[in-house]
Amino acid sequence: MKKWLLFPLCLLSACNFAPKHSTPDMALPSNWRVDNEGGDTLANSNWWMLLEDEVLNEYIQTALQNNKDLKIAIWRVSEYLAQYQVVRSSLFPQLQLNSSAVRERFPIDLDFLPANVSPVTSDFHLDMSLSYEFDFWGKIRNETSASYSQYLAQVENRRTVVLTLVGSVAQAYVYLTQLDAQLKLAKDIMGSFKQSLEIATYRFEGGITSKIEVDQALSVYEESAAIVEKLEMQVPQQENLLCVLLGETPHSIKRGKTLNQLTLPGITPTGQPQDLLTRRPDILAAENNLKAANANIGVARAAFFPQLSFSTLFGYDSLQLRKLFAKNSQTWIIGGNLLQQVFTGGALVGQLNMAKAEKQELLFQYEQTILKALQEVNNALIGVQQSQKVFKANTREVAALKDYLALSWERYYEGQTQYLTVLDAERKVLSVELDTTAAQADQFLELIDLYKSLGGGWVLEEDQKALAAP
Repeated sequence: MKKWLLFPLCLLSACNFAPKHSTPDMALPSNWRVDNEGGDTLANSNWWMLLEDEVLNEYIQTALQNNKDLKIAIWRVSEYLAQYQVVRSSLFPQLQLNSSAVRERFPIDLDFLPANVSPVTSDFHLDMSLSYEFDFWGKIRNETSASYSQYLAQVENRRTVVLTLVGSVAQAYVYLTQLDAQLKLAKDIMGSFKQSLEIATYRFEGGITSKIEVDQALSVYEESAAIVEKLEMQVPQQENLLCVLLGETPHSIKRGKTLNQLTLPGITPTGQPQDLLTRRPDILAAENNLKAANANIGVARAAFFPQLSFSTLFGYDSLQLRKLFAKNSQTWIIGGNLLQQVFTGGALVGQLNMAKAEKQELLFQYEQTILKALQEVNNALIGVQQSQKVFKANTREVAALKDYLALSWERYYEGQTQYLTVLDAERKVLSVELDTTAAQADQFLELIDLYKSLGGGWVLEEDQKALAAP
């Protein structure tokens, strides 16, 4: 008796065959690999303002309003929201109104036409139909749940675009200031090399030195000229990259502060590894995709059970318009439909196995997203610390090489060393000063990478600004 009661009780409770979802329990480290006494809350603020460059702030807001990749992401969310609305509509009864007015002429010589009956007839029709599918097994509810989770995943994907875009604009701008500084430095040193070439030429023409020193000085000068030419190529290319991020056609980019004038924040944000589960939109998107896959298992399981639907129709049908709403013109239909899959050649089992496999795939994708996030934060923390050390080391090296260059010139004029020693010192000064400028910019670039990898509450704020843009 209990077994027989199980079926109607199942119908009354509206069964749901989707597995119960729970956030996967993944063991996370308690701390980062790099010890850091940073602030936990800085990652939730508009961190780019800490660089104190109004032009950069302006560019970030322009990118949030005009960037085409972000526009694509915004409209993709709208697409998934509309798809969710379509799927969700199946939860409700479907009501339709149908009307028609037809006038038709039959051939006069047809046998079925009675005598003295006009071959021209009219037909007026008006009806309303109602249909509804009973969701006993949770098929429609799970389809709706899966669609909604996919929509939420797209919202998080849009926020990932915001996160990436802000970081990319900041990094592109800082790298542009690096190229500007390197170009100015290379031109200054090239001018110094030109003077050295003029001195070597003057000494050769005066019979003091040989042609070898002129050739050596010319070689160093042309080497610096090639560096200038390369930087003059890279600067407009970087401007073009920044223009695309801003959603604009390539043009010359307005500058704000120079690399030396940018402010490097003194506190490095960190937070805790478990904070990434709520800070990073890509992790939230991966979890929503996992929820959708979980609901799709319920859809696949429900397909094994019968589907019951109900439909009814009520309307009027008459050959004369004036008699359309007469009682004798009424029509109605009422009925139900029961569909049970009996033999599908393994299709239903295959669909269920496919849904389960998709869930396992997205489970590992979720875990991989977390591992990648941990890697990015740890790499960025290492980069922030090491870039500062590299910059300090390069600064000390530049100071030592400049002393070496001054002593080389002094000893060369006294005849105690060869001109080749001077050229070697000049080459090293140029190379290390360019490296030092790059290392100075790397401090900002690595810090921006850290903010990108941490995510944070600022993404939600900037996401709303992007949605409000025309």
